[in-house]
Amino acid sequence: MKNIIKEYAVLKIFLALLPALIFTQNYAWMTLNSYLGIAFWIIWALTIWNVWQFTERNHILERCFRLTEISLFFLPLSAIVFAFIFGSQAAMSTSSGIERGGAALGAAMGATVVIILSFIIGLIGGMVVHLIANKYEKKAEKIEIRQQESLSNKHGIALSIAAIILLAIIMGSVSSVQAYKKDVKEKEELGKEMQQGGISQLKSDAKRVNLEITSKGFHKADYMSGDYEDQITMDLKFINETDKEIRGVEGALTFYDIFDNKISVSKVSYDKGIPARGSKIWKSGTDYNQFKEEDVELKDTELKDLKYKWSVSTIIYVDGAKETF
Repeated sequence: MKNIIKEYAVLKIFLALLPALIFTQNYAWMTLNSYLGIAFWIIWALTIWNVWQFTERNHILERCFRLTEISLFFLPLSAIVFAFIFGSQAAMSTSSGIERGGAALGAAMGATVVIILSFIIGLIGGMVVHLIANKYEKKAEKIEIRQQESLSNKHGIALSIAAIILLAIIMGSVSSVQAYKKDVKEKEELGKEMQQGGISQLKSDAKRVNLEITSKGFHKADYMSGDYEDQITMDLKFINETDKEIRGVEGALTFYDIFDNKISVSKVSYDKGIPARGSKIWKSGTDYNQFKEEDVELKDTELKDLKYKWSVSTIIYVDGAKETF
């Protein structure tokens, strides 16, 4: 018996690879590729275990093709799960309602294509492989070679499917917990770097130029006097932490709400000079678009509720020196 099992060992290992690959694709869709490498080896081991105790070639082929058939029929279901998870993550990754709607629409369109393809491949492929599996099943029945009444021979298919679904649930949950912890950690680190609107900040020597928002307002367009643009206005206080006079500074100002959700990012370019170890206040204005949700949210958020992060990208000194970050 052992010699017969060893004789077909290579056949079992390589044939088991086919359903293992398709089951792995099912797993990848259900978990968005969480721990895919580990999952593949576990799934391949399960499919090999399914056929390992068979001692006759037709029984081996029938079981491998039966597993392949089931894995193909599972593709449409996995694609639907993928569409739901991917769509939810795409929508939640954006902060504004318009962006969220666009992300959800894009995810829905992409997921629809995946679902349609999975139905075509899964159903047609599953039916073709079903016929092949039935062919080898009939051949196996004609050959009077009794197979072992082992657990894998009798209940291998059901146990393997249950194990793969359980594996997807466990790995997906672990991945979700890790993603949540990572998000919390990033928000904590971001919170240390952010400033609160209207509150004087501690100076940082590590940053050559610090910035504070000292006031915030809104300028309404006056068409009668030739002023055609609504603007969100802010008084930006640039603080030079160096011993050299600065000619100009450029960077990005990222705005957040009180829950640390990102509102928008504005490019800041200032070239009016900042004295060494001194400061300058610049009255800035950003064009306002009432149809952009991020503009509306920024306009409506009071300074005391506005958080922001200042990132310097370029500093040009009066002596001609230049620093980029």
